[in-house]
Amino acid sequence: MSERTIVVDVETEPGAGDAPAAEGWRAAVAAAIDETVGEREIDADARYQIEVYFRLPERGDSPPGHLNDLVATTIDALGGAIGWCPRRGRPHADDARVDRLVAGKRTARGGETLGARVRVTEMPRGTGRPA
Repeated sequence: MSERTIVVDVETEPGAGDAPAAEGWRAAVAAAIDETVGEREIDADARYQIEVYFRLPERGDSPPGHLNDLVATTIDALGGAIGWCPRRGRPHADDARVDRLVAGKRTARGGETLGARVRVTEMPRGTGRPA
């Protein structure tokens, strides 16, 4: 893993939007990022690619949750990796720095833990490609 890439595996059931589980999910994602990178200075001009793959509980014929809501709630918690939004209100990551997004969801298999694998890659300036 390069210095410009952060990978975390968050092992708790993902929550989205304003649901009560969403706050727990945001906290788990933020804690995983903080544990991995600690305190660090973030380049104010950096741009990022985010990849996130959710492992969700089985409910009917397809994984639950709207992918866009799951992604937005996850990105909100990535401030320790990409910087915090300077606006007031609930702290959330500066998602304006995200230039590329890859996401997917599926039902957790066998004994897999619910959660998500999150990869944050700093993109080199001017290339539009991950470092």
